[in-house]
Amino acid sequence: MSTVKVSPESLRVRIARIFGQLGVPDADAVIASGHLVEADLRGVHSHGVIRVPTYVKELRAGLINPRPTISIVSDHGGQLVVDGDNALGQVAANHANEIAIERGRTHGMAAVALRHSNHCGTMAYYTTRAVSHGLIGIATTNAGINMTPSGSSQKLVGNNPISIAVPSTRIWPLVLDMATSLVAGGKLDVARARGESIPIGWARDAYGQPTTDPTLGRAGSLEPMGGPKGYGLAVMLDILAGVLSGGRFGAGLGAPGSAQFFLTLDVTRFMPLDAFLERIDELIDQLHAATLIDGVERVYVAGEIEFGLEEARNRDGIPLDVPVVEALDRVEAELGIG
Repeated sequence: MSTVKVSPESLRVRIARIFGQLGVPDADAVIASGHLVEADLRGVHSHGVIRVPTYVKELRAGLINPRPTISIVSDHGGQLVVDGDNALGQVAANHANEIAIERGRTHGMAAVALRHSNHCGTMAYYTTRAVSHGLIGIATTNAGINMTPSGSSQKLVGNNPISIAVPSTRIWPLVLDMATSLVAGGKLDVARARGESIPIGWARDAYGQPTTDPTLGRAGSLEPMGGPKGYGLAVMLDILAGVLSGGRFGAGLGAPGSAQFFLTLDVTRFMPLDAFLERIDELIDQLHAATLIDGVERVYVAGEIEFGLEEARNRDGIPLDVPVVEALDRVEAELGIG
């Protein structure tokens, strides 16, 4: 697949302009565009600017509110419920996450449940913001139903992702960000855009048969990570995000419409930060020193590869697939952006 190198800053400006053309306030457009570009910088193209045409379609159809009034509907200090007023997911989730960070620093721990939100991109975006304030960040979201309960052929569960980020003394924090399906659904979208097949084991078609066709896989269901374990974890994460917030959950989820949950922990309420970081360094060193198997050059820890990509792409540009660039061109033409 041919790619085009794009400057991160020019891409941020381009995407923000698209959102602005649809009535999204400048500050919110900057948040959403920055989030999408960061995903591409980190190599998570399934959650990058490939998503823009879908968001545009939903904004134009009135399915997403471009000018929301995001509000706190329940406040108990370290436990809050926030209503996103059907905003762009990145905008509503960023607002709720900032509250979780501020309250986590005040109370030592904070949990914020967000309802009436939308697809909010990579969860690592939020947890790494918590880390920048010296906190451990945990975040999850429910997703449109795209998996079946173990033993069933009926889609009732989303491949609800979870991210955990932890401070370290390295130039990158430890960051886990994973779906509860074997792969994120967006990877099927990337394969479809590239005209590629997918490996057996990623998804099943509408008849429950394994498929290598990403289009049939999207129409069917994703395979849970670890079978029943991935299914069970996905349900529990839906409880934290959807049930606890008073938002949509389970079979009630649609597109758009989702809920999120953010948890922050102040390390210093458990031990001095320096002592914690020293222990994290020791753990990283142990993992890096692990005995290698044949054909492997080194062991990485969570988030390390993505940080390396982000560093290189900030310097050299982001390689975007040509169909993704062409899709952005079409969106701009439809919106009259010259």
